[in-house]
Amino acid sequence: MNSGGGSTERSRQTSVRLGASQQLRTDMASTSTSPSEPSLLDKHITCSICMDVFKDPISTACGHSFCKDCLFRSFKFNDKQCPLCKALITKDPDVNIVLRDIVQQLRKKDDEAAGPDDVACDVCTEQKRKAKKSCLVCLASYCSTHVENHYSTERLKGHKLVEPVENLDERACLTHGRPLELYSRKQQKCICVRCVKDGEEEVISTEDEWDKKKTELENNKTELQDKIKKRKTKVDEITKALKDCKEVLDNEWWDIEGVFTAVIAIMEEAHARTLQPLKDRRQVLEKEAKNLKDELEAEISKLEMTISELDDISALEDHILSLQRYPSLQDPNNMKDWTEVELDTSLSFGTMRKTTAAMMEKIQQELEKLAPIELKRVPTFGVDVKLDPATAHRRLVVSKDGKQVKDGGEDQEVADGTERFDLFGSVLGLDSFTSGKSYWEVEVTNKTGWDLGVARGDANRKGQLKLNPDNGYWVTVQYEDEKFAALTTPPRRLSLEEKPEKVGVFVDYDEGLVSFYNVTAQSHIYSFTDCSFKDELYPYFSPHVKQDEKNSEPLIISAGKRCEEDMDES
Repeated sequence: MNSGGGSTERSRQTSVRLGASQQLRTDMASTSTSPSEPSLLDKHITCSICMDVFKDPISTACGHSFCKDCLFRSFKFNDKQCPLCKALITKDPDVNIVLRDIVQQLRKKDDEAAGPDDVACDVCTEQKRKAKKSCLVCLASYCSTHVENHYSTERLKGHKLVEPVENLDERACLTHGRPLELYSRKQQKCICVRCVKDGEEEVISTEDEWDKKKTELENNKTELQDKIKKRKTKVDEITKALKDCKEVLDNEWWDIEGVFTAVIAIMEEAHARTLQPLKDRRQVLEKEAKNLKDELEAEISKLEMTISELDDISALEDHILSLQRYPSLQDPNNMKDWTEVELDTSLSFGTMRKTTAAMMEKIQQELEKLAPIELKRVPTFGVDVKLDPATAHRRLVVSKDGKQVKDGGEDQEVADGTERFDLFGSVLGLDSFTSGKSYWEVEVTNKTGWDLGVARGDANRKGQLKLNPDNGYWVTVQYEDEKFAALTTPPRRLSLEEKPEKVGVFVDYDEGLVSFYNVTAQSHIYSFTDCSFKDELYPYFSPHVKQDEKNSEPLIISAGKRCEEDMDES
């Protein structure tokens, strides 16, 4: 009985769903034949709860359909009753497959409707559909249905169809209302057939002109791509240069950091060592003062005790007892005489000179480690220095290329001039500089004496000269083979660990700096700082006179790094 009843109930539900589906098909058919009555179809695809097109439609046993989410939300308020007929729903509703497919098809069809940002078909009368193509001859846009005529009608097959164009008026001649089919090269614009003037030449079809423009476009595109490629290459070069430079900067950073960390440690050690004698002397003084004070305070206590006892004796009425006690008191005259006693406050524990001298020596050794860093930088400011024979002393012989000078042993037959040195065996460079940084190197191998540096252009070159900054000369000198000095006022003796074979001269005109380096040993020789040049500067050289076979080698100028690169490029 129950089994049969259940079967009957399922048959009835199936019949209801099939009946509803059949009714939908009928309504759909009637709607399609009567497009002026869309409300009938809308009624069957609208959820009565949310009043919107079905989403995941399901049907109850009583034959009503709802959105799945809408129905289950309604169960919270009506205890599983149908929202329309109030029938009790004992079984979960099934998905209405037919209704779901219809809704999906209608949604798909509606998707083809033209939106506010779409190009609409110009032929559709009621609901405008999206245009699939625009005809540049008809000057109209067509949906997928109406564009078929251009593919099937023989006379329309030659029309130019393009992707939907929003404003076709721009493709038409506003004067004659005809399509812009031609291009006037003289007028440099698109024209219609009626715009062609009698005798006008260079009028071609827009297609032909566009083919030509496309070639130009491709050439421009290729040119632009080439520019992009070059700029990307330049970006890579800049990125690599930045990376390489940052690596150099980081290395120099840590080298300099290491030097100054060591210098600070040396200074702290010297500081502690200089203060240590003071600390030791302070402790000794404090101890000696404490001992003396303790001894004095002990005697003061004894004397005060004696005074107290004397007070007690003097207060006795028994004079016999007083006389018996009095001799037993300590005699104050037998105590220590403090008249000549003084605290030794002398500070004769030596000077600080030894410690500070050792500190300066160690600091100088550490600072010398900066010289290789400087010598890596300065060659980038290399200049091509040549000697000026017109300034050379008569005894000097200058090579034809202007790169070497030596003592010829006797006066040469040269014209006298106001620029020539007359007593000092010296010569200046040919070119001057009044700004920026400059660097050059001079080979001094096997020389027992030489002068190198810079001189102001207005510096005196006649008579007995004093080569110092006050007179416009910033010079270092080697003399008597093993001795070196900076010609300051007064001259300053220099201590070099080894004899240079090549000397580098670096000038920073704007900073007022002239530095000398032992290029072979990668060490610093001396620097003139805070120089006041005030005029153009010239490189200065003196090979010194030769004595017998000694000091006969020439001074040889070698170009800095930058000059060598420039000459290689040229």
